[in-house]
Amino acid sequence: MAPPKIKDVHLKLQTGHGAGQTSVAYANTPKEISLVTSGADGRVYLRDALILEPQGSCKVDTPPATILAVDPKGKYVAVGDDSYVKLYKLPSLTPERSACRFNLTLRALSFSPCGTKLAAAGDDNLIKLVEVKDGSVYRTLNSDDYVLSLAWDPDSTYLAATLRTGGLVVYDTGSGKLEKRVDAQCERVDYSSLRRHAPSWHPDGGSVLAVPVGAEGDVALHERLSWEATGYLSGEHRKAVNIVAFSPNGVYAATAGQDKRIVVWDVNSVTAVAAATADEVMSGLVWRPDGNELAMVGESGGVGVWSGVVPKEMPGPAVSAAELERLQREQERLADLRKRGKEAEREAAGLGADLVPPEGGEIREEVIEEMEVEAAAAAAGAAGAGEEGAKAAVADGGEGEGEDGLEGGSGRGGSGGLGHSGVNGRPATRTQTTTRTIVRTVVAPPAGPAPQPAFQPGATAAEPGRPRFLCYNMVGSVSSRPVDDHHVVEVLFHDSSRFSSRVPLLTDYYGFDKAALGDKGVVYASPAVKADPAEVAAAAAEGAPPPAGVPALVMFRPFDPWAPNSDWTATLAEGEEALCLATGSTFVAVATSRQLLRLFTLGGAQQAVLRLEGQPVALVAAGGQLAVAWHSGPPNPHTKSQALSLSLYDTLALVCVFSQPLPLSPGATLTWLGFSEDTGVPAAADSSGVVCVRTPDFGGRWVPVFEPPAARRASEVLWPVGLSSEQLYAIVCKPAEPRPQVSPRPFYTPMDLCPPVLALDGGAGAAAEWEAKALLEAVKLSVLRARLEAAEMSGQVEEASDLRHLKNQGEAKHDAALLKAFQKFVRAERHGRALEVAAMLNMCKSLSGAVAVANHHQARGLAERIAVVLEQKQAIIAANEAMAAGVDAYAHQHQHQQHHQAAAAEQHHHVAAGEHQAAPAGRSYTPIPFARRGGGVESAASELGQGGEGAAAAGRGTQPLGPADLNAGAADGAGGADRGGLTPFADVVTAPGSTGLSTGPKSGRGLPTPNTLLQAATAKPDPGSDSHKRKQPTAFNNPFARKAAKLGK
Repeated sequence: MAPPKIKDVHLKLQTGHGAGQTSVAYANTPKEISLVTSGADGRVYLRDALILEPQGSCKVDTPPATILAVDPKGKYVAVGDDSYVKLYKLPSLTPERSACRFNLTLRALSFSPCGTKLAAAGDDNLIKLVEVKDGSVYRTLNSDDYVLSLAWDPDSTYLAATLRTGGLVVYDTGSGKLEKRVDAQCERVDYSSLRRHAPSWHPDGGSVLAVPVGAEGDVALHERLSWEATGYLSGEHRKAVNIVAFSPNGVYAATAGQDKRIVVWDVNSVTAVAAATADEVMSGLVWRPDGNELAMVGESGGVGVWSGVVPKEMPGPAVSAAELERLQREQERLADLRKRGKEAEREAAGLGADLVPPEGGEIREEVIEEMEVEAAAAAAGAAGAGEEGAKAAVADGGEGEGEDGLEGGSGRGGSGGLGHSGVNGRPATRTQTTTRTIVRTVVAPPAGPAPQPAFQPGATAAEPGRPRFLCYNMVGSVSSRPVDDHHVVEVLFHDSSRFSSRVPLLTDYYGFDKAALGDKGVVYASPAVKADPAEVAAAAAEGAPPPAGVPALVMFRPFDPWAPNSDWTATLAEGEEALCLATGSTFVAVATSRQLLRLFTLGGAQQAVLRLEGQPVALVAAGGQLAVAWHSGPPNPHTKSQALSLSLYDTLALVCVFSQPLPLSPGATLTWLGFSEDTGVPAAADSSGVVCVRTPDFGGRWVPVFEPPAARRASEVLWPVGLSSEQLYAIVCKPAEPRPQVSPRPFYTPMDLCPPVLALDGGAGAAAEWEAKALLEAVKLSVLRARLEAAEMSGQVEEASDLRHLKNQGEAKHDAALLKAFQKFVRAERHGRALEVAAMLNMCKSLSGAVAVANHHQARGLAERIAVVLEQKQAIIAANEAMAAGVDAYAHQHQHQQHHQAAAAEQHHHVAAGEHQAAPAGRSYTPIPFARRGGGVESAASELGQGGEGAAAAGRGTQPLGPADLNAGAADGAGGADRGGLTPFADVVTAPGSTGLSTGPKSGRGLPTPNTLLQAATAKPDPGSDSHKRKQPTAFNNPFARKAAKLGK
């Protein structure tokens, strides 16, 4: 914490009560303003407001009397003893009556501003609202824990209460409804603590509620109705603030903290204007209603008054609103005079033209022209030259511009002809004056959001005095619990059977604030700690070297080490902080504030140090992969979106797989980053709840696979933990607590993924569910195909076999979802859409099923077109399978000629020697399928059956057909029939006439794409052919095909 910026006044309090909690309040009695105090000794004193001498006293029946509240009208003082709230008359302090009773100790009292109601609370977890006139409890408010302090707003509408657990609750006193709850607002305290955490309302109708925050000495300013923190009073206290109190006019606020320091703040500028220190912690603090004084009582029983709190040159804390307004107007007038003086000096120096817009801004120019026409007598004899002179004057135009470029000059020109008669009958001319002014305005760029800070996926925010998750993922959790002057870090696994032993607890004296959990170990990081300024000052005074701070640390602890001393610690350089962590199967990654990515092995060897392109935002690892999210630029000021990019590294191959922008929802921030558990693709979630995964399709793009249901967004918040190809694993939280708590231990809930598809018109809209499932299966299938292709190219036979099996299963699931959607479209008579879906099917079996479904619904035209797609896909798949198997389609014909092997081989050798190079021994050619077999093939087969003496047997023998044989047959054109009429596969896929269908472009699997098959199925016939004539359709399991003739009659 920064040292104090202003000089402190030392306050000496006089003894007033016994040690313990004490209370103080000003009482506006009929004669004068007095001070009322009470304490742990059970006594209540009415004191002189200046010399603090007691003017009257009383003692409660059951001490202590640690809490009191004074009626705003000065008629009563309410005092709380062990379990009763009693009213005493002022100024005599004689008992009036009991207001209410509690079973446990009283903690807080507060009168409403009108003085007709009293709020009381204590350890009973209840807040009682009492009618002062008759002492009846007209409403009871429930709280989760015992109340430390109460405060009514100036309109008597809301009641604010701070709880022992650190929470802040605001109630509507009219209805008793809980208006707002903020958990972990204040520091959590135990039952014996003397702290109050007293809040305070701004006196102008309660527009602002000031509440102490945490253990760092800050005060949050919450806006009324929205209850959001719009500002903070911070930087002056070293320990938690105990009390905050607004001045009577709301211009100032006084805070008293556990550091025994009292600070007075200017609320508008959020700066400290005065400060004082005392010998004890303040237990009560209150402003004098009509003066510049602060009355206070301490936890040791001391009583004191600080006079002249606000400096004389500033408005007093009790100045009326009218006087404040007058002073404000006077200050604005003086500031305006100073501004004008500076502008005059700037213009005199000629600096008016040096306008430089800020970065992202612009200078806008506006031209203003004013014209004035005056009559003037022309010179004698100007009648003949008047027209020419007028033209010349108009040509000269009279448009000037000042030297500084800001204000234009003026010019004169005549009218375009003769005017009315002038003096003595001489012709008169009209003089035109044009004034042109250029106004330049500097327009600042729109204010954009701040860049998102770095975060650790699966970690919760730090809350004073409460445990938190340093990491929570699909492996387990890492939690940190504060214990006295250190923390205890615990590692738990979801499936403990995966690891040989339980990870022991870690006693943390470094203050680890980040952690990453992997299969091999856990990595921690702690921030750097600077030396205490007081110790530095003391060392400087003694002439000793200043004490050094503690640098940032990174520690890794493996789960099952095979060697001793496997733990290691790395100390970062001075000024370098660890922002993000990740650990994979073979590495540990740390992204630092110096924009460096440091890679370590699991044993601690430094593998690489990389410079990132931007400030890191998050890291996540899986196996040997590392994903890094970083800022690629400033946030967009128009869409309020973060400019992030994602880089994926393969740490085993030492390559960057890709680096591309990471798109988020407009105005959202990145909240989670991870990998899919089964497919291994990167996934990300933003603050709007949308989850996206990266698919290899379309060159690698992000696909939204989950959006929180609109009906549940207001009632729950999803905290992502992990992702698979079909489900999202998230912890369901309440909007009031959007992050999971450590205790009780939370468990994640699986939720089905569903891309944001649209339900189209008519009955076809029912297919949206299956279209969404098909999209999910398509994403998974594309990943499997990419991995299979990579495995085949790298020669990994076993992995390729496993991936091929998974790919076949994925194609079956994808086709099942598409067939469901296909059936919905057919029922809705959307045959065009159904054909498009059928073209997306992967397997011939699925296409056959689509034909059966179409025939079942009497969609014969659709069935015929799907049959065309099926036939072509069968032909292409058969060709690919034959080429991959390396077997000749006609090898069975050669097996009948084994007794002619020697002669045929010798003859083939002689023929081949004369025509082309013979094939090497033992080599089999890749078989090439054919669209049709000509008569030459049949004759060649018969010749082989009769002894193999023909040219065909001599050319092939028992060897499979080679490329030369096929190409020779194709090269002969029409004469190819003499050599068998074989049509090479190249002609099949390029000549539509050979099969009636052109396959067009191919996909990565060697098959035609769905769009190509669709074009072929919907293509119009050639006008010169008879293929368009109706033919007898194939009866693909059509129950009506046999009855077609009868139905025709």
